[in-house]
Amino acid sequence: MTRSRDDFEQTRLDRLVEAGMLSRAEAAHATALKAGSREPLDIVLTRAGLVSESRIAAFFASETGLEHAESIDEIRGLDTALDLTDFNPDFLVAERVMPLGLRNEACVVGLVDPANRAAVEGVRFVGGRSVESVVVTQSLFSALCADRLRSEAGADDDEADGMLDVSLDAERLRDLASAGPVVRRLDGLIARATEARASDIHIELRHREAQIRLRVDGVLKDHAAWPTSQALAVISRVKVLAELDIAERRRPQDGRFSMPVAGRTIDLRVSVVPGQYGESLVLRLLDPEASLRGIENLGLSAAVSEPIEAMLSMPHGLILVTGPTGSGKTTSLYAFLRRLANGERKILTIEDPIEYRLPGVAQSQTNPAIDLTFANALRAFLRHDPDVVMVGEIRDAETARTAIQAAMTGHLVLSTLHTNDAPSAISRLRDMGVEDFLLAATLVGVVGQRLVRRTCEKCGGARCNHCDETGFRGRMPVAEAFRVNDNVRASIRDGGREAGLIPVLARAGYKTMWQDGLALCEKGLTTRDELMRALEDTGQADPEQSIV
Repeated sequence: MTRSRDDFEQTRLDRLVEAGMLSRAEAAHATALKAGSREPLDIVLTRAGLVSESRIAAFFASETGLEHAESIDEIRGLDTALDLTDFNPDFLVAERVMPLGLRNEACVVGLVDPANRAAVEGVRFVGGRSVESVVVTQSLFSALCADRLRSEAGADDDEADGMLDVSLDAERLRDLASAGPVVRRLDGLIARATEARASDIHIELRHREAQIRLRVDGVLKDHAAWPTSQALAVISRVKVLAELDIAERRRPQDGRFSMPVAGRTIDLRVSVVPGQYGESLVLRLLDPEASLRGIENLGLSAAVSEPIEAMLSMPHGLILVTGPTGSGKTTSLYAFLRRLANGERKILTIEDPIEYRLPGVAQSQTNPAIDLTFANALRAFLRHDPDVVMVGEIRDAETARTAIQAAMTGHLVLSTLHTNDAPSAISRLRDMGVEDFLLAATLVGVVGQRLVRRTCEKCGGARCNHCDETGFRGRMPVAEAFRVNDNVRASIRDGGREAGLIPVLARAGYKTMWQDGLALCEKGLTTRDELMRALEDTGQADPEQSIV
Protein backbone atom coordinates (compact mmCIF):
# COMPACT_ATOMS: atom_id res chain seq x y z
CA MET A 1 0.00 0.00 0.00
CA THR A 2 1.34 3.46 -0.83
CA ARG A 3 1.98 6.10 1.78
CA SER A 4 -0.82 8.27 0.35
CA ARG A 5 -3.28 5.38 0.67
CA ASP A 6 -2.20 4.85 4.29
CA ASP A 7 -2.77 8.53 4.98
CA PHE A 8 -6.19 8.43 3.33
CA GLU A 9 -7.34 5.47 5.38
CA GLN A 10 -5.99 7.00 8.57
CA THR A 11 -8.01 10.13 7.76
CA ARG A 12 -11.06 7.92 7.29
CA LEU A 13 -10.48 6.35 10.70
CA ASP A 14 -10.23 9.83 12.23
CA ARG A 15 -13.55 10.78 10.65
CA LEU A 16 -15.15 7.58 11.98
CA VAL A 17 -13.93 8.56 15.45
CA GLU A 18 -15.31 12.09 15.03
CA ALA A 19 -18.66 10.60 13.96
CA GLY A 20 -18.78 8.55 17.15
CA MET A 21 -18.61 5.22 15.31
CA LEU A 22 -15.21 4.25 16.76
CA SER A 23 -13.33 5.08 19.92
CA ARG A 24 -9.69 6.17 19.73
CA ALA A 25 -8.62 2.80 21.11
CA GLU A 26 -10.68 0.96 18.51
CA ALA A 27 -9.22 3.10 15.73
CA ALA A 28 -5.69 2.30 16.96
CA HIS A 29 -6.61 -1.40 17.01
CA ALA A 30 -7.92 -1.12 13.44
CA THR A 31 -4.68 0.57 12.34
CA ALA A 32 -2.67 -2.31 13.77
CA LEU A 33 -4.89 -4.89 12.06
CA LYS A 34 -4.70 -3.03 8.75
CA ALA A 35 -0.90 -2.96 8.88
CA GLY A 36 -0.78 -6.74 8.62
CA SER A 37 -3.56 -7.15 6.07
CA ARG A 38 -4.16 -6.56 2.40
CA GLU A 39 -7.88 -6.24 2.97
CA PRO A 40 -9.70 -2.89 2.52
CA LEU A 41 -10.35 -0.86 5.65
CA ASP A 42 -14.10 -1.54 5.71
CA ILE A 43 -13.54 -5.32 5.71
CA VAL A 44 -10.93 -5.06 8.45
CA LEU A 45 -13.41 -3.11 10.58
CA THR A 46 -16.33 -5.49 10.03
CA ARG A 47 -14.28 -8.65 10.56
CA ALA A 48 -12.97 -7.25 13.83
CA GLY A 49 -16.55 -6.53 14.88
CA LEU A 50 -15.80 -2.83 15.32
CA VAL A 51 -18.41 -1.42 12.91
CA SER A 52 -21.26 -3.12 11.06
CA GLU A 53 -21.45 -3.19 7.27
CA SER A 54 -24.63 -1.17 7.19
CA ARG A 55 -23.14 1.63 9.32
CA ILE A 56 -20.02 1.79 7.15
CA ALA A 57 -22.09 1.98 3.97
CA ALA A 58 -24.25 4.73 5.46
CA PHE A 59 -21.11 6.62 6.58
CA PHE A 60 -19.47 6.34 3.14
CA ALA A 61 -22.69 7.53 1.49
CA SER A 62 -23.06 10.50 3.82
CA GLU A 63 -19.43 11.50 3.20
CA THR A 64 -19.96 11.55 -0.56
CA GLY A 65 -23.61 12.59 -0.81
CA LEU A 66 -24.58 9.33 -2.53
CA GLU A 67 -27.50 7.03 -1.90
CA HIS A 68 -26.76 3.68 -0.27
CA ALA A 69 -28.46 0.29 -0.26
CA GLU A 70 -28.34 -2.97 1.66
CA SER A 71 -30.54 -4.86 -0.79
CA ILE A 72 -31.19 -4.57 -4.52
CA ASP A 73 -34.83 -3.70 -3.81
CA GLU A 74 -33.71 -0.44 -2.19
CA ILE A 75 -32.30 0.82 -5.50
CA ARG A 76 -35.19 2.46 -7.30
CA GLY A 77 -35.76 3.50 -10.87
CA LEU A 78 -33.66 0.95 -12.74
CA ASP A 79 -35.09 0.88 -16.27
CA THR A 80 -33.03 -1.78 -18.02
CA ALA A 81 -30.75 -4.59 -16.92
CA LEU A 82 -27.21 -4.51 -18.29
CA ASP A 83 -25.41 -7.19 -20.26
CA LEU A 84 -22.13 -7.76 -18.42
CA THR A 85 -20.43 -9.55 -21.31
CA ASP A 86 -18.11 -6.61 -22.03
CA PHE A 87 -17.01 -6.23 -18.42
CA ASN A 88 -14.04 -8.14 -17.05
CA PRO A 89 -15.35 -10.13 -14.02
CA ASP A 90 -11.94 -10.03 -12.32
CA PHE A 91 -11.91 -6.23 -12.58
CA LEU A 92 -15.42 -5.96 -11.10
CA VAL A 93 -14.54 -8.28 -8.19
CA ALA A 94 -11.17 -6.66 -7.49
CA GLU A 95 -12.56 -3.12 -7.59
CA ARG A 96 -15.82 -4.11 -5.82
CA VAL A 97 -18.05 -2.46 -8.37
CA MET A 98 -21.12 -3.91 -10.12
CA PRO A 99 -23.12 -2.40 -13.01
CA LEU A 100 -26.76 -2.74 -11.99
CA GLY A 101 -28.79 -1.27 -14.84
CA LEU A 102 -29.79 1.93 -16.61
CA ARG A 103 -31.57 4.91 -15.09
CA ASN A 104 -32.26 7.90 -17.32
CA GLU A 105 -29.67 6.63 -19.81
CA ALA A 106 -26.97 6.57 -17.10
CA CYS A 107 -25.32 3.37 -15.89
CA VAL A 108 -26.08 2.78 -12.20
CA VAL A 109 -23.30 0.94 -10.39
CA GLY A 110 -23.17 -0.56 -6.92
CA LEU A 111 -19.89 0.43 -5.30
CA VAL A 112 -18.58 -0.66 -1.91
CA ASP A 113 -16.00 2.13 -1.63
CA PRO A 114 -17.10 5.40 -3.27
CA ALA A 115 -13.55 6.74 -3.03
CA ASN A 116 -12.49 4.18 -5.65
CA ARG A 117 -12.51 6.45 -8.68
CA ALA A 118 -10.67 3.88 -10.80
CA ALA A 119 -13.66 1.56 -10.53
CA VAL A 120 -16.09 4.25 -11.73
CA GLU A 121 -13.83 5.35 -14.57
CA GLY A 122 -13.37 1.73 -15.67
CA VAL A 123 -17.14 1.16 -15.89
CA ARG A 124 -17.62 4.50 -17.70
CA PHE A 125 -14.94 3.59 -20.26
CA VAL A 126 -16.29 0.08 -20.99
CA GLY A 127 -19.97 1.02 -20.90
CA GLY A 128 -19.60 4.25 -22.83
CA ARG A 129 -22.13 6.01 -20.58
CA SER A 130 -22.19 8.37 -17.65
CA VAL A 131 -22.16 6.59 -14.28
CA GLU A 132 -24.30 7.07 -11.18
CA SER A 133 -22.90 5.42 -8.04
CA VAL A 134 -24.82 3.77 -5.20
CA VAL A 135 -22.91 2.72 -2.09
CA VAL A 136 -23.65 -0.94 -1.31
CA THR A 137 -22.63 -3.18 1.57
CA GLN A 138 -19.98 -5.84 1.02
CA SER A 139 -22.62 -8.52 1.58
CA LEU A 140 -24.86 -7.11 -1.15
CA PHE A 141 -21.90 -6.86 -3.48
CA SER A 142 -20.94 -10.51 -2.80
CA ALA A 143 -24.53 -11.60 -3.44
CA LEU A 144 -24.60 -9.63 -6.70
CA CYS A 145 -21.36 -11.29 -7.79
CA ALA A 146 -22.70 -14.76 -7.00
CA ASP A 147 -25.91 -14.03 -8.91
CA ARG A 148 -24.85 -11.89 -11.87
CA LEU A 149 -21.39 -13.19 -12.62
CA ARG A 150 -22.21 -16.87 -12.27
CA SER A 151 -23.25 -17.48 -15.87
CA GLU A 152 -20.77 -15.04 -17.36
CA ALA A 153 -17.96 -16.60 -15.37
CA GLY A 154 -18.73 -20.22 -16.17
CA ALA A 155 -15.93 -20.56 -18.68
CA ASP A 156 -13.55 -18.66 -16.43
CA ASP A 157 -14.37 -21.01 -13.57
CA ASP A 158 -13.50 -24.03 -15.65
CA GLU A 159 -10.31 -22.44 -16.87
CA ALA A 160 -9.16 -21.33 -13.42
CA ASP A 161 -10.07 -24.60 -11.75
CA GLY A 162 -8.43 -26.60 -14.49
CA MET A 163 -5.19 -24.78 -13.81
CA LEU A 164 -5.19 -25.84 -10.15
CA ASP A 165 -2.45 -28.42 -9.71
CA VAL A 166 -2.12 -29.43 -6.06
CA SER A 167 1.50 -30.38 -6.59
CA LEU A 168 2.44 -26.74 -7.11
CA ASP A 169 4.41 -24.82 -4.49
CA ALA A 170 2.63 -22.87 -1.78
CA GLU A 171 3.00 -19.45 -3.39
CA ARG A 172 1.59 -20.61 -6.73
CA LEU A 173 -1.31 -22.35 -4.97
CA ARG A 174 -1.96 -19.17 -3.02
CA ASP A 175 -2.11 -17.10 -6.23
CA LEU A 176 -4.50 -19.52 -7.92
CA ALA A 177 -6.72 -19.71 -4.83
CA SER A 178 -7.08 -15.92 -4.95
CA ALA A 179 -8.30 -15.90 -8.56
CA GLY A 180 -11.62 -14.20 -9.16
CA PRO A 181 -13.63 -17.30 -10.14
CA VAL A 182 -12.52 -19.19 -7.03
CA VAL A 183 -13.30 -16.24 -4.78
CA ARG A 184 -16.77 -15.91 -6.32
CA ARG A 185 -17.46 -19.63 -5.97
CA LEU A 186 -16.65 -19.67 -2.25
CA ASP A 187 -18.44 -16.38 -1.55
CA GLY A 188 -21.52 -17.63 -3.38
CA LEU A 189 -21.51 -20.95 -1.50
CA ILE A 190 -21.29 -19.23 1.89
CA ALA A 191 -23.98 -16.71 0.92
CA ARG A 192 -26.34 -19.50 -0.17
CA ALA A 193 -25.60 -21.56 2.95
CA THR A 194 -26.37 -18.55 5.12
CA GLU A 195 -29.61 -17.92 3.26
CA ALA A 196 -30.54 -21.59 3.80
CA ARG A 197 -29.85 -21.19 7.56
CA ALA A 198 -27.13 -23.87 7.41
CA SER A 199 -24.94 -24.43 10.45
CA ASP A 200 -22.27 -26.36 8.52
CA ILE A 201 -20.95 -26.67 4.97
CA HIS A 202 -19.38 -30.02 3.98
CA ILE A 203 -17.14 -30.39 0.91
CA GLU A 204 -16.44 -34.10 0.45
CA LEU A 205 -14.16 -35.39 -2.31
CA ARG A 206 -15.38 -38.62 -3.87
CA HIS A 207 -14.23 -40.87 -6.69
CA ARG A 208 -15.24 -38.69 -9.66
CA GLU A 209 -16.58 -35.47 -8.14
CA ALA A 210 -17.03 -33.52 -4.94
CA GLN A 211 -20.29 -33.53 -3.02
CA ILE A 212 -21.38 -30.30 -1.33
CA ARG A 213 -23.76 -30.81 1.61
CA LEU A 214 -25.38 -28.39 4.07
CA ARG A 215 -26.53 -29.14 7.59
CA VAL A 216 -29.85 -27.37 8.10
CA ASP A 217 -31.81 -27.72 11.34
CA GLY A 218 -29.44 -30.50 12.38
CA VAL A 219 -29.94 -32.63 9.25
CA LEU A 220 -27.42 -32.98 6.40
CA LYS A 221 -28.79 -32.58 2.89
CA ASP A 222 -27.18 -32.60 -0.56
CA HIS A 223 -26.66 -29.14 -2.03
CA ALA A 224 -24.56 -29.53 -5.18
CA ALA A 225 -21.96 -31.63 -6.96
CA TRP A 226 -18.77 -29.95 -8.20
CA PRO A 227 -15.90 -31.15 -10.36
CA THR A 228 -13.02 -32.21 -8.14
CA SER A 229 -10.80 -29.40 -9.46
CA GLN A 230 -13.32 -26.73 -8.39
CA ALA A 231 -13.61 -28.21 -4.90
CA LEU A 232 -9.82 -28.33 -4.51
CA ALA A 233 -9.61 -24.68 -5.57
CA VAL A 234 -12.20 -23.67 -2.97
CA ILE A 235 -10.46 -25.70 -0.24
CA SER A 236 -7.21 -23.90 -1.08
CA ARG A 237 -9.05 -20.57 -0.90
CA VAL A 238 -10.38 -21.45 2.57
CA LYS A 239 -6.88 -22.37 3.71
CA VAL A 240 -5.62 -18.96 2.60
CA LEU A 241 -8.38 -17.16 4.50
CA ALA A 242 -7.87 -19.28 7.64
CA GLU A 243 -4.08 -18.84 7.43
CA LEU A 244 -3.45 -22.59 7.24
CA ASP A 245 -0.55 -24.32 5.48
CA ILE A 246 -1.88 -24.39 1.94
CA ALA A 247 0.67 -26.99 0.76
CA GLU A 248 0.04 -29.42 3.64
CA ARG A 249 -2.40 -32.17 2.65
CA ARG A 250 -1.28 -35.09 4.83
CA ARG A 251 -2.51 -34.05 8.26
CA PRO A 252 -5.64 -32.41 9.70
CA GLN A 253 -5.70 -28.63 10.14
CA ASP A 254 -8.07 -26.33 12.01
CA GLY A 255 -8.56 -22.59 11.78
CA ARG A 256 -11.11 -19.83 11.46
CA PHE A 257 -11.85 -16.64 9.54
CA SER A 258 -14.63 -14.08 9.26
CA MET A 259 -16.47 -12.54 6.34
CA PRO A 260 -19.43 -10.21 5.85
CA VAL A 261 -22.60 -11.98 4.73
CA ALA A 262 -26.11 -10.54 4.41
CA GLY A 263 -25.41 -7.42 6.41
CA ARG A 264 -23.52 -9.01 9.30
CA THR A 265 -20.12 -10.56 9.95
CA ILE A 266 -20.13 -14.35 10.09
CA ASP A 267 -17.33 -16.29 11.79
CA LEU A 268 -16.41 -19.55 10.09
CA ARG A 269 -14.62 -22.37 11.89
CA VAL A 270 -12.54 -24.51 9.53
CA SER A 271 -11.70 -28.21 9.74
CA VAL A 272 -9.67 -29.88 6.98
CA VAL A 273 -8.86 -33.59 7.16
CA PRO A 274 -7.15 -35.89 4.62
CA GLY A 275 -9.25 -38.60 3.00
CA GLN A 276 -9.11 -41.38 0.44
CA TYR A 277 -9.67 -39.07 -2.55
CA GLY A 278 -8.15 -35.89 -1.12
CA GLU A 279 -8.94 -33.41 1.59
CA SER A 280 -12.40 -33.01 3.09
CA LEU A 281 -13.52 -29.61 4.37
CA VAL A 282 -16.14 -28.62 6.95
CA LEU A 283 -17.04 -24.99 7.63
CA ARG A 284 -19.03 -24.26 10.80
CA LEU A 285 -20.97 -21.00 10.39
CA LEU A 286 -21.06 -19.07 13.65
CA ASP A 287 -23.47 -16.16 13.68
CA PRO A 288 -22.28 -13.63 16.28
CA GLU A 289 -25.92 -12.64 16.84
CA ALA A 290 -26.36 -16.00 18.58
CA SER A 291 -24.04 -14.77 21.34
CA LEU A 292 -26.45 -11.89 21.99
CA ARG A 293 -29.33 -14.12 23.09
CA GLY A 294 -30.43 -13.78 26.66
CA ILE A 295 -31.98 -16.57 28.70
CA GLU A 296 -35.40 -15.20 27.87
CA ASN A 297 -34.67 -15.70 24.14
CA LEU A 298 -33.61 -19.35 24.33
CA GLY A 299 -37.17 -20.65 24.10
CA LEU A 300 -37.08 -22.44 27.45
CA SER A 301 -40.23 -23.27 29.38
CA ALA A 302 -40.85 -21.76 32.80
CA ALA A 303 -40.15 -25.16 34.41
CA VAL A 304 -36.60 -24.89 33.07
CA SER A 305 -35.88 -21.15 33.07
CA GLU A 306 -36.95 -20.59 36.69
CA PRO A 307 -34.44 -23.11 38.17
CA ILE A 308 -31.74 -21.66 35.92
CA GLU A 309 -32.38 -18.13 37.18
CA ALA A 310 -32.17 -19.43 40.74
CA MET A 311 -28.88 -21.22 40.00
CA LEU A 312 -27.31 -18.09 38.54
CA SER A 313 -28.20 -16.10 41.64
CA MET A 314 -25.91 -18.30 43.75
CA PRO A 315 -22.54 -16.75 44.71
CA HIS A 316 -20.55 -19.97 44.28
CA GLY A 317 -20.87 -23.60 43.28
CA LEU A 318 -20.94 -25.72 40.11
CA ILE A 319 -23.57 -25.38 37.35
CA LEU A 320 -23.55 -27.94 34.54
CA VAL A 321 -25.20 -28.06 31.10
CA THR A 322 -25.42 -31.55 29.60
CA GLY A 323 -26.17 -33.00 26.19
CA PRO A 324 -24.45 -34.37 23.10
CA THR A 325 -22.53 -32.34 20.52
CA GLY A 326 -24.86 -29.99 18.67
CA SER A 327 -27.51 -29.79 21.39
CA GLY A 328 -27.08 -26.05 22.01
CA LYS A 329 -25.01 -26.27 25.22
CA THR A 330 -22.61 -23.49 24.20
CA THR A 331 -25.44 -21.12 23.25
CA SER A 332 -27.07 -21.71 26.64
CA LEU A 333 -23.79 -21.19 28.51
CA TYR A 334 -23.20 -17.91 26.68
CA ALA A 335 -26.70 -16.75 27.60
CA PHE A 336 -25.90 -17.56 31.24
CA LEU A 337 -22.66 -15.58 31.03
CA ARG A 338 -24.46 -12.61 29.51
CA ARG A 339 -26.83 -12.62 32.49
CA LEU A 340 -23.86 -12.66 34.89
CA ALA A 341 -21.77 -10.06 33.01
CA ASN A 342 -23.27 -7.00 34.67
CA GLY A 343 -19.97 -5.20 35.23
CA GLU A 344 -19.77 -6.20 38.87
CA ARG A 345 -18.09 -9.59 38.36
CA LYS A 346 -14.76 -10.76 37.01
CA ILE A 347 -15.61 -13.50 34.48
CA LEU A 348 -12.99 -15.76 32.89
CA THR A 349 -13.51 -18.54 30.33
CA ILE A 350 -11.35 -21.31 28.90
CA GLU A 351 -12.85 -22.73 25.71
CA ASP A 352 -11.98 -25.12 22.87
CA PRO A 353 -12.39 -23.14 20.72
CA ILE A 354 -13.82 -19.69 21.44
CA GLU A 355 -17.03 -19.74 19.40
CA TYR A 356 -18.43 -16.28 20.13
CA ARG A 357 -16.93 -13.13 21.59
CA LEU A 358 -18.67 -11.83 24.67
CA PRO A 359 -18.38 -8.23 25.93
CA GLY A 360 -17.29 -7.96 29.54
CA VAL A 361 -15.81 -11.47 29.59
CA ALA A 362 -12.10 -12.40 29.43
CA GLN A 363 -11.99 -15.40 27.09
CA SER A 364 -9.09 -17.82 26.58
CA GLN A 365 -8.63 -20.83 24.29
CA THR A 366 -6.93 -24.14 25.02
CA ASN A 367 -3.61 -24.80 23.32
CA PRO A 368 -2.21 -28.34 23.72
CA ALA A 369 1.07 -27.30 22.08
CA ILE A 370 1.94 -25.24 25.18
CA ASP A 371 0.05 -27.48 27.65
CA LEU A 372 -2.74 -24.95 28.12
CA THR A 373 -5.45 -27.46 29.02
CA PHE A 374 -8.81 -26.89 30.69
CA ALA A 375 -7.38 -28.00 34.03
CA ASN A 376 -4.17 -25.95 33.80
CA ALA A 377 -6.03 -22.81 32.73
CA LEU A 378 -8.56 -23.26 35.53
CA ARG A 379 -5.79 -23.52 38.12
CA ALA A 380 -4.25 -20.31 36.77
CA PHE A 381 -7.64 -18.59 36.82
CA LEU A 382 -8.00 -19.20 40.56
CA ARG A 383 -5.01 -16.89 41.13
CA HIS A 384 -6.63 -14.20 38.97
CA ASP A 385 -9.35 -13.11 41.41
CA PRO A 386 -12.37 -14.28 39.38
CA ASP A 387 -15.99 -14.33 40.50
CA VAL A 388 -17.23 -16.58 37.68
CA VAL A 389 -15.30 -19.16 35.67
CA MET A 390 -16.58 -21.00 32.59
CA VAL A 391 -14.84 -24.21 31.51
CA GLY A 392 -15.82 -25.30 28.02
CA GLU A 393 -16.12 -28.99 28.96
CA ILE A 394 -15.25 -31.33 31.82
CA ARG A 395 -13.58 -34.16 29.91
CA ASP A 396 -11.37 -35.86 32.46
CA ALA A 397 -10.82 -36.45 36.16
CA GLU A 398 -8.21 -33.69 36.48
CA THR A 399 -10.56 -31.03 35.11
CA ALA A 400 -13.42 -32.36 37.26
CA ARG A 401 -11.35 -32.17 40.45
CA THR A 402 -10.09 -28.68 39.61
CA ALA A 403 -13.64 -27.45 38.86
CA ILE A 404 -14.87 -28.84 42.18
CA GLN A 405 -11.95 -27.15 43.96
CA ALA A 406 -12.82 -23.83 42.31
CA ALA A 407 -16.47 -24.17 43.36
CA MET A 408 -15.39 -25.06 46.90
CA THR A 409 -13.24 -21.93 47.22
CA GLY A 410 -15.96 -19.37 46.55
CA HIS A 411 -16.26 -19.25 42.77
CA LEU A 412 -19.25 -19.83 40.51
CA VAL A 413 -18.15 -22.42 37.94
CA LEU A 414 -20.09 -23.14 34.73
CA SER A 415 -19.26 -26.07 32.46
CA THR A 416 -20.66 -28.80 30.20
CA LEU A 417 -20.74 -32.59 30.29
CA HIS A 418 -21.61 -35.14 27.62
CA THR A 419 -24.39 -37.13 29.26
CA ASN A 420 -27.79 -38.31 28.07
CA ASP A 421 -29.78 -36.34 30.64
CA ALA A 422 -29.33 -34.03 33.62
CA PRO A 423 -29.38 -36.64 36.46
CA SER A 424 -26.67 -38.65 34.66
CA ALA A 425 -24.23 -35.78 35.33
CA ILE A 426 -23.95 -36.95 38.93
CA SER A 427 -22.97 -40.48 37.91
CA ARG A 428 -20.54 -39.12 35.33
CA LEU A 429 -18.71 -37.01 37.91
CA ARG A 430 -18.61 -39.97 40.27
CA ASP A 431 -17.05 -42.05 37.50
CA MET A 432 -14.36 -39.34 37.23
CA GLY A 433 -13.49 -39.86 40.88
CA VAL A 434 -15.38 -36.98 42.51
CA GLU A 435 -16.44 -38.03 46.00
CA ASP A 436 -20.11 -37.89 47.01
CA PHE A 437 -19.55 -35.40 49.84
CA LEU A 438 -17.77 -32.98 47.46
CA LEU A 439 -20.54 -33.31 44.88
CA ALA A 440 -23.19 -32.65 47.49
CA ALA A 441 -21.30 -29.62 48.80
CA THR A 442 -20.59 -27.92 45.46
CA LEU A 443 -23.23 -28.87 42.86
CA VAL A 444 -25.77 -26.06 42.44
CA GLY A 445 -27.81 -27.53 39.60
CA VAL A 446 -27.81 -29.24 36.22
CA VAL A 447 -29.49 -28.43 32.89
CA GLY A 448 -30.01 -31.07 30.21
CA GLN A 449 -31.10 -30.20 26.68
CA ARG A 450 -31.59 -31.32 23.09
CA LEU A 451 -32.72 -29.48 19.98
CA VAL A 452 -35.81 -30.47 18.01
CA ARG A 453 -37.00 -29.13 14.68
CA ARG A 454 -39.83 -26.63 14.84
CA THR A 455 -42.98 -27.23 12.81
CA CYS A 456 -43.13 -24.81 9.86
CA GLU A 457 -45.40 -21.88 10.71
CA LYS A 458 -46.43 -21.41 7.08
CA CYS A 459 -47.73 -24.90 6.34
CA GLY A 460 -48.16 -26.43 9.79
CA GLY A 461 -45.96 -29.35 8.80
CA ALA A 462 -47.71 -30.07 5.51
CA ARG A 463 -44.49 -29.19 3.58
CA CYS A 464 -44.05 -26.07 1.47
CA ASN A 465 -41.36 -23.98 -0.21
CA HIS A 466 -40.81 -21.96 2.96
CA CYS A 467 -39.58 -25.08 4.79
CA ASP A 468 -37.90 -26.62 1.72
CA GLU A 469 -40.55 -29.36 1.66
CA THR A 470 -39.46 -30.76 5.05
CA GLY A 471 -42.37 -29.62 7.23
CA PHE A 472 -39.90 -28.02 9.66
CA ARG A 473 -38.16 -24.66 9.81
CA GLY A 474 -35.80 -23.74 12.63
CA ARG A 475 -35.06 -25.52 15.89
CA MET A 476 -35.98 -25.10 19.53
CA PRO A 477 -34.78 -26.68 22.77
CA VAL A 478 -36.40 -29.39 24.82
CA ALA A 479 -34.81 -29.16 28.22
CA GLU A 480 -34.84 -30.20 31.85
CA ALA A 481 -33.25 -28.63 34.91
CA PHE A 482 -32.99 -29.24 38.62
CA ARG A 483 -31.56 -27.35 41.57
CA VAL A 484 -29.79 -29.17 44.35
CA ASN A 485 -31.97 -28.53 47.42
CA ASP A 486 -31.47 -30.09 50.87
CA ASN A 487 -33.23 -33.35 49.97
CA VAL A 488 -31.30 -33.78 46.72
CA ARG A 489 -28.06 -32.90 48.51
CA ALA A 490 -28.71 -35.53 51.15
CA SER A 491 -29.44 -38.17 48.51
CA ILE A 492 -26.17 -37.36 46.68
CA ARG A 493 -24.19 -37.38 49.93
CA ASP A 494 -25.64 -40.79 50.83
CA GLY A 495 -24.51 -42.20 47.47
CA GLY A 496 -27.96 -42.38 45.91
CA ARG A 497 -27.97 -43.77 42.37
CA GLU A 498 -30.10 -42.36 39.57
CA ALA A 499 -33.00 -44.75 40.18
CA GLY A 500 -33.30 -43.47 43.74
CA LEU A 501 -32.44 -39.88 42.92
CA ILE A 502 -35.10 -39.26 40.24
CA PRO A 503 -38.08 -39.58 42.67
CA VAL A 504 -36.36 -37.06 44.95
CA LEU A 505 -35.90 -34.71 42.00
CA ALA A 506 -39.51 -35.19 40.90
CA ARG A 507 -40.75 -34.16 44.34
CA ALA A 508 -38.64 -31.00 43.93
CA GLY A 509 -40.45 -30.19 40.65
CA TYR A 510 -38.10 -31.79 38.12
CA LYS A 511 -39.67 -32.46 34.69
CA THR A 512 -37.89 -34.56 32.07
CA MET A 513 -37.02 -33.44 28.55
CA TRP A 514 -39.69 -35.83 27.30
CA GLN A 515 -42.33 -34.09 29.41
CA ASP A 516 -41.07 -30.70 28.24
CA GLY A 517 -41.26 -31.88 24.62
CA LEU A 518 -44.80 -33.24 25.02
CA ALA A 519 -45.94 -29.77 26.01
CA LEU A 520 -44.41 -28.45 22.76
CA CYS A 521 -46.21 -31.17 20.79
CA GLU A 522 -49.50 -30.21 22.43
CA LYS A 523 -48.98 -26.64 21.20
CA GLY A 524 -48.21 -27.86 17.69
CA LEU A 525 -44.65 -26.53 17.81
CA THR A 526 -43.05 -29.89 16.98
CA THR A 527 -44.11 -33.50 16.43
CA ARG A 528 -43.92 -36.69 18.48
CA ASP A 529 -41.81 -38.34 15.78
CA GLU A 530 -39.32 -35.47 15.96
CA LEU A 531 -39.30 -35.69 19.75
CA MET A 532 -38.69 -39.46 19.57
CA ARG A 533 -35.80 -38.88 17.17
CA ALA A 534 -34.13 -36.33 19.43
CA LEU A 535 -34.60 -38.25 22.71
CA GLU A 536 -34.24 -41.81 21.48
CA ASP A 537 -31.03 -42.45 23.44
CA THR A 538 -32.19 -40.93 26.75
CA GLY A 539 -34.52 -43.71 27.78
CA GLN A 540 -37.21 -41.10 28.45
CA ALA A 541 -39.23 -41.46 25.23
CA ASP A 542 -42.61 -43.12 25.73
CA PRO A 543 -44.83 -43.18 22.63
CA GLU A 544 -47.88 -43.99 24.76
CA GLN A 545 -47.45 -41.17 27.28
CA SER A 546 -49.72 -38.15 27.04
CA ILE A 547 -49.69 -34.83 28.87
CA VAL A 548 -51.03 -35.11 32.39
